[in-house]
Amino acid sequence: MTTNQLTKAVANTLTQHFPNIPTYPATVGGNSTPAEKGISYRLLSAQLTRERSDRFVQSHAFEIRWLETDNIPATLPDELFEALETINVEGTPYRATEMRWETENDTPRMLVYYTMRTTKVSESAATMQQLEQRPTALKAAKE
Repeated sequence: MTTNQLTKAVANTLTQHFPNIPTYPATVGGNSTPAEKGISYRLLSAQLTRERSDRFVQSHAFEIRWLETDNIPATLPDELFEALETINVEGTPYRATEMRWETENDTPRMLVYYTMRTTKVSESAATMQQLEQRPTALKAAKE
């Protein structure tokens, strides 16, 4: 699974659970003015850690922000918890490993972490078909 697939799944989940609320990808670097109402989302970090030669742990952290700082629904944290606890990525459900609701500079946000283990399928090496033995100089001298 790619980071892009997971980000699209988070966006689709927010759109499905909040159909009457605009959902936007967060702008990076403040190049455009943020929307006044709605929910923004962005990938904060993605990490791939090798556990063994063929096994990896993928970790992704997402930030979900409510853009109206003066009009925060009391049920918003619970609704976001319910919506993002399990997301569907191309038919496979993924459960969040950690979810946090907090306020930063009077702007509420939710941090959601998804962690999964993956295995790299190794290519099978070509097997030797036949072993040919030839006498060496040392072996031939003894015979």
